[in-house]
Amino acid sequence: MKCILCGQRKGKRFCPAKRTTICAQCCGEKRVLEIDCPESCEYLKIGRSHEADQEGARHFRASDRLEQEKRARILENFAPVISDLQTLIAVERQSSRDLADADVAEALDCLSKTLRTEERGVIYETTSGNLRADTLRGQFSSLVESYRYPKEADKPRIQLKDAIECLEVLQAVVASHVEAGPSSLSFVDFLARHLPRSGRVGPSQSSIIVPGR
Repeated sequence: MKCILCGQRKGKRFCPAKRTTICAQCCGEKRVLEIDCPESCEYLKIGRSHEADQEGARHFRASDRLEQEKRARILENFAPVISDLQTLIAVERQSSRDLADADVAEALDCLSKTLRTEERGVIYETTSGNLRADTLRGQFSSLVESYRYPKEADKPRIQLKDAIECLEVLQAVVASHVEAGPSSLSFVDFLARHLPRSGRVGPSQSSIIVPGR
């Protein structure tokens, strides 16, 4: 029987979402993004594990030893911030197929410029003419502010320099994906595929993994 998704290759994997067999290629390329995969699917678990290993090795690691030590420190000390930023990207990607790594890079760059300007004692918000990027920038900004000035007593508070460093880590990862070209799974797709169903409603409710820790 041919794969019901592409109609070309033989269906060899049973897809619980489609209740029939699909080919390995469609399973790998379309899971979560185009197939409503249940969390119990073994192929989803295997695929996530494989992609996470690749992500950590190819994109979250720096070639320079000192830079890698710095990234490891940031990931260790501010994992919740990094995780929530990733969740925002994943949620936005699942609701918008047009979202690309370039949009995320622009959003991160705008907020980074805003925070660095504040670091110099000047309050000026850098925005983007790209609606997708600016929407994400606004979400990033609100999230970072919630960590800098938390209303919850048990929520950790981060300093301005810490927020900037968290953004720098993600900027480097996105840049690595862009430089890798079409042969690499995009960062937004990677995050969307790893967002648990319980986390689709928003940040702080999921456990997007942080590779390379």
